[in-house]
Amino acid sequence: MTTARVSEWLDVGDRLLDRQVVDSNGRPFAKVDDLELAYDAEGRPYVVAILCGPGAIGPRLGRRLGHWIVAVWARLHPAVHPSPARIPMSAVASIDSAVNLSVPLDATAAAGVAHWVAEHFVSLIPGASHGE
Repeated sequence: MTTARVSEWLDVGDRLLDRQVVDSNGRPFAKVDDLELAYDAEGRPYVVAILCGPGAIGPRLGRRLGHWIVAVWARLHPAVHPSPARIPMSAVASIDSAVNLSVPLDATAAAGVAHWVAEHFVSLIPGASHGE
């Protein structure tokens, strides 16, 4: 791991949060809603994974709206104790105006979120079908 200057790692939220996530086929499918951090031996933080979906954005929003989003998501989620969709940083190929992955959508944990949203929300919008 290379050591970043303090100003670089403090700006990681600004550089990643709310960016579009694009799979290796150029297909946009999620936004970066939160980040999972870990700490090295010297106590410096680094990003381990990108978190996506309602389970990640709710806590970031906080207050009533955030709690409501998480409660609805948890209620509708098939898992007893769901966790946000997690994309490890090892799957990130590059970061520019978007977060570009080195893997296709179906190889990520966020695929389930993308498919669920498409099936339950996007498909209900008139004209939303893309001939798939």
